[in-house]
Amino acid sequence: MDPITLAIVDENEIFRRGLVACVEGDPAIRIAYAASESGAGTPVALVIASAAVAAAQALGVPLLVCTDAPLPDAVRSVNTVMGVLPRAALKPAQLLAGVRAVASGLQVNLLEAPATSLSERHVEVLRLLAQGVATRQISDRLGYSERTIKHAVAELLDELGAHSRAEAVALGIRHGLI
Repeated sequence: MDPITLAIVDENEIFRRGLVACVEGDPAIRIAYAASESGAGTPVALVIASAAVAAAQALGVPLLVCTDAPLPDAVRSVNTVMGVLPRAALKPAQLLAGVRAVASGLQVNLLEAPATSLSERHVEVLRLLAQGVATRQISDRLGYSERTIKHAVAELLDELGAHSRAEAVALGIRHGLI
């Protein structure tokens, strides 16, 4: 499978470097460029950008916006916003899962996350699913039987109202669980 090619465009150099540090070690992701302005003409699958950059430019590819405020309508009118992540409280796992979800065509919005209560085991299983870990490896890592993990996944799907593992991961991201 080809890596997800993305660009990181943010006017804050420290935040931009933090985003780069979070995603650069993931073999499923390739950073085409990271800058304060769009690298027009560079082919990417998606762009991670601040709300200010997204409002100022039509980026032409799916967009994952990092902001702590509600997204202005102007951003959505000039861009295809597929995800909104919290800027101040963003966790590396949320960023990676958000990138994967958006690259798969799912929408992500952690700013509108309703509360849900999952057990610690369910949250850990959900986090491993978000990393793409198979049922057998999850059972090995957590010390449960494969049957127990399959049951936990079924319970996760039911509790989150998801129809698939991918949808459960997307909902987990939206709910801030991963």
